[in-house]
Amino acid sequence: MEIARSLRILVYLSILHILMLVTMLSLLGVSWWSLLVLIMIMLSGLYYGQQYQWLNNQEVLDKIERDTSEKWYLSYQNGKQSSGLTLASSFVTPQFVIMYFYNSAVWQRRTVTIVHDAVDKELFRQLRVYLRDSKTFL
Repeated sequence: MEIARSLRILVYLSILHILMLVTMLSLLGVSWWSLLVLIMIMLSGLYYGQQYQWLNNQEVLDKIERDTSEKWYLSYQNGKQSSGLTLASSFVTPQFVIMYFYNSAVWQRRTVTIVHDAVDKELFRQLRVYLRDSKTFL
């Protein structure tokens, strides 16, 4: 399944960061702490913008695949691939899916969020059905 940019994630992250900025500035007033908070919120916005493909980043997830032995493969824009991951758990809604993968190495654990406007509608529907009851596909 190819994963593209999601406009919904961009809107969500923008609203979230603006609300955090307004809230923190109203609580702190004008001080050195407010400058520190402003910098932290801006860095957070840049980080998540890169993670969800809105800023140029070659280490962005762009494809997810599953083989017949229930192993998952995550492909990134820079050509790297995480292979042999096992699906530990998932959270499924009609708008988005969150998948938590693990491997034998702790540093290779990964959480993937897929929003319905970033992928093919039919493949997203099949993924949701599979994650709700994987025995359906056996």
